[in-house]
Amino acid sequence: MTEDRDKIIARLYCKLKPELRVYAARYCPEEAEDIVHQAFVNGYDRIVAERNEAEQRSYLYSTVKNLCLNFLRNVRPVYTETPPELMTEFAVIDTHDYMYELIARLPKKERRILELALQGYSTKEIAEQIDMEYNTVRHYKKEAYAKIRQALKNEI
Repeated sequence: MTEDRDKIIARLYCKLKPELRVYAARYCPEEAEDIVHQAFVNGYDRIVAERNEAEQRSYLYSTVKNLCLNFLRNVRPVYTETPPELMTEFAVIDTHDYMYELIARLPKKERRILELALQGYSTKEIAEQIDMEYNTVRHYKKEAYAKIRQALKNEI
C-alpha cells in the first residue's frame, strides 16, 4: 500500500515540480526548490487521499502559495507590504482552487466532461473521447456550468 502511495507522490512530483518551482520562484526565488519540496512533504497524506489529479494540483498550489506567504511574512520586515501584483496572483490562484473545488463536487460524468473542456477539448472531441453522443455531452456541459454559476451566485 505504501509503495502505491510512494508511486503516486513520485509521479506527481516529477510532473508538477517544474511548474510549482516556477510559481514559487516568482515570490521566493532562492527558496523555491525547498518550498516545493516542503509542499510535498507537508501534504503527503492529503495528496494521496485526493480523488483526482486536479484536486492534487489544486492542493499543491495552495500549499506552495501558503509556504511562500509564510516565508515572506517571516523574512521580510513587518512594515513591508506585499506588492499588489503578488496579491493579484494569489487571488487568481485562490479563484482557480475554488473553481476546482466546485468542479470536484459535480457528478462524475459532468466533472469528467468539464475537466476535458478545461483542457481545451471541443465538445465534439469530448464526445468522441468518452464515446457519448454530441448532444448528450452538450447537455452535461450545460448542466455543469449552470451548477457552478449557481454555486458562485450563492457565494456572492
